[in-house]
Amino acid sequence: MAKLRTDSLLELTFLSDPQLSPDGRFLVAVSTTSEPGQGEGKSYQPPRYHSRLVRYQTDGSGHQAFTQGTSDSKPRFSPDGSKLAFLAKRGDDKQPQLYLMSFSGGEAERLTQLKSGVLSYVWHPDSRQLAFISRGDWEDRAAQEERARVIERMHYKADGRGFRPSEIAQVYLISLGDKEPKRLSNFAANPNEIVFRPDGSSLYVCAATSLADEDRWHSGLWQLPATGGEAALLIDSSQMVSDVVPSPDGASLALMAPAEPGNLASPMGLWLWQDSRLSLLTGELDAQPGIGGDSRYGDYPNRPAWSEDSRSLVINVNRAGRSTLSRVSLASGNIRAPHSGDRAVTAFSYAAGRLVFLAETPSRPGELFTLWRGHETQLSQVNADFVARYRLAEAGEHATRAERGPRLTYWTLPPRKPRKDKALVLQVHGGPHTNYGYGFYFEFQLLAARGYTVTYGNPRGSTSYGSGFAQSILGGYGTVDAADVLAIADSARSNHTDPEAPIHLTGGSYGGFMTNWLITQTAAFRSAVTQRSICNWLSFYGTSDIGYRFSEYEVGGNPWADTDKLWAQSPLKHVANVTTPLLIIHSEEDHRCPIEQAEQFYIALKRIGGAEVRFIRFPGECHELSRSGRPDRRLERLEAIVGWFESHP
Repeated sequence: MAKLRTDSLLELTFLSDPQLSPDGRFLVAVSTTSEPGQGEGKSYQPPRYHSRLVRYQTDGSGHQAFTQGTSDSKPRFSPDGSKLAFLAKRGDDKQPQLYLMSFSGGEAERLTQLKSGVLSYVWHPDSRQLAFISRGDWEDRAAQEERARVIERMHYKADGRGFRPSEIAQVYLISLGDKEPKRLSNFAANPNEIVFRPDGSSLYVCAATSLADEDRWHSGLWQLPATGGEAALLIDSSQMVSDVVPSPDGASLALMAPAEPGNLASPMGLWLWQDSRLSLLTGELDAQPGIGGDSRYGDYPNRPAWSEDSRSLVINVNRAGRSTLSRVSLASGNIRAPHSGDRAVTAFSYAAGRLVFLAETPSRPGELFTLWRGHETQLSQVNADFVARYRLAEAGEHATRAERGPRLTYWTLPPRKPRKDKALVLQVHGGPHTNYGYGFYFEFQLLAARGYTVTYGNPRGSTSYGSGFAQSILGGYGTVDAADVLAIADSARSNHTDPEAPIHLTGGSYGGFMTNWLITQTAAFRSAVTQRSICNWLSFYGTSDIGYRFSEYEVGGNPWADTDKLWAQSPLKHVANVTTPLLIIHSEEDHRCPIEQAEQFYIALKRIGGAEVRFIRFPGECHELSRSGRPDRRLERLEAIVGWFESHP
């Protein structure tokens, strides 16, 4: 077997958005591969991702490419199973448009030709109409003509998208055979999700009540007549509603919302809307997967799925680093898992009694599986050659605790051939309300292949351990969470490598904050790499696309009223203490943790001169560089990280 290389990343295939046909006999998923750059000089085309649709028979008898496009996404079967719709950019399309194909094959027909494209869509129950969300023929003239922008709202930019459109999206309806869609709505804030009632008489729409409400990340539930007109508000937007699914009998709605309404650190709960009342079905369970991984691309839907008799629901439950498909009984409230295991289920679809899902483990990239009458079968083998070719480390699960703290879970990836110094790399996840677990990280495997023991765990603030665990760091970043990270590092070094081995530290986003924080508090690390990080909560408040909301809720204040509190929790305040060699990696178009954070920390370290520091800036990339950045830039980032650790033995 071969040793994993940095460019081995390009051999992976990323499956996403699995969708079952209504009869359960077929499955369509999006398959994404990395394509090399082409040409030279002015004609050079950089490496990029190509996404097409692939069809599988769920009995395992075979699979075929269904489309030959390069940007196909969001496949959805018509309710009668005869047609498949999807979004794509083809020919002269500048934005994703809605396309339609007969499921028996043939050429794709473009249904829309809107200047702003289509954001999302849903089939009408009659299989002859589709509703979709769009800004119609609106265009961003300010960008096209390089004019000054007039800003009047708080959430005016978004990571990965840049400046948010000034035009509010609306709901449209198009009938097959028609050339022009009909506008149905007149919402005051952007709808983000739509679904038809089973009888087709109306749509349920997730949207805030105003742009100011939307700027607070709120989303309520509306009912919009299928013929258009005034929408009725069913659920107040402070509930932060998403993933709405009507029951087949039309009597109830299942939806996702925080178990504690409005609480950003609360576990995501499954709720039932029935007789104009909301009831929580999942209690303290985290009913939405949040297990990290860096080998995914595209959409990973985990909407609740109703049984045919409207008496139970299937959801994806996140427990202690594992995600498990579970069935919730409405009558008894019991929650049982028809399948389980040490893995991360990243997406699923249900129809006609059959489940299909994408799952991965720390040593196996994502593949498709089906569960039918209690029997599980693997459908895809897209990464089988990759797994057979390379020596991949198997993860071990361990536990420890900080002084007077709760039990902490962490994992190690042991190298087959450890380095002479038995060095350990400690990874800190972002969020902070996400979690590590049984997801696949190419980055971790690469570090293990280079001889490092890789350690990653879930300090307080992580999800999948209950609301108290997740909320224990609110207003106190760098306290108990920092103690937990250090406890995980100490336990891993003492028990899974040499007790005197050097430890290298890295993390991104919140993990970048923690990297910055720890090197201002201790000299315990041989070297560190901070990525898409935060060093100054005062400036983060007004420059991040989520800063004003995040800082107030998570860190505990704003710059004018709580200056001392935010500054005390800012690594920049303590930067003079740093002696650890530091590599700073940041994307120039990161609107989540803006590059000014990296610039401040870098200049302070250079000015003080107490530590070696290097700064790498990636053009054209956002906060998602490590997961969906341009393929060649992802390779450059990985080489920079490994190279930094190797140059500081």
